[in-house]
Amino acid sequence: MSRPPFRLRVRIGDMEVELGGVRDEVISALDDLDEIVEKVSNAFKLDVNSTQVEQIAPTAPPSEPTMFPKISRTSQCGDAVVALLSTDWGRSPRTIAEIREAMEANAIFFPKTTLSGVLVWLVKKNKIRRWKDKRRGYVYIHHEPEGGS
Repeated sequence: MSRPPFRLRVRIGDMEVELGGVRDEVISALDDLDEIVEKVSNAFKLDVNSTQVEQIAPTAPPSEPTMFPKISRTSQCGDAVVALLSTDWGRSPRTIAEIREAMEANAIFFPKTTLSGVLVWLVKKNKIRRWKDKRRGYVYIHHEPEGGS
């Protein structure tokens, strides 16, 4: 039986790099973290000296409190999606991955397949809007009908 791959994400400014592989190899790569950060910074043409490096440890909470909005717990996937997209966070177009991550940050867990079906259903019900972004794929935003409600 093989072990699941080990992943470590490093955020540099607004760029993020994920290292993955066998746990021992990823841990040993940390010895070269300065060199990796320099290579990544050069690749993105960033100034290493003015860049803050933040390591996201596997034991860290999945999200920071300020990163995602707090919504009330619900057992309905559609209610959670509408609640998220109705916040200031949801005023920017969001991908299915971002929506799912925000739901998980609020301890609301649904499979990706369920979420994708609910998103299509909400689009058909005219509660949210969807379009295809060339870089990110489909993005979703709360639909505010004319009249403000």
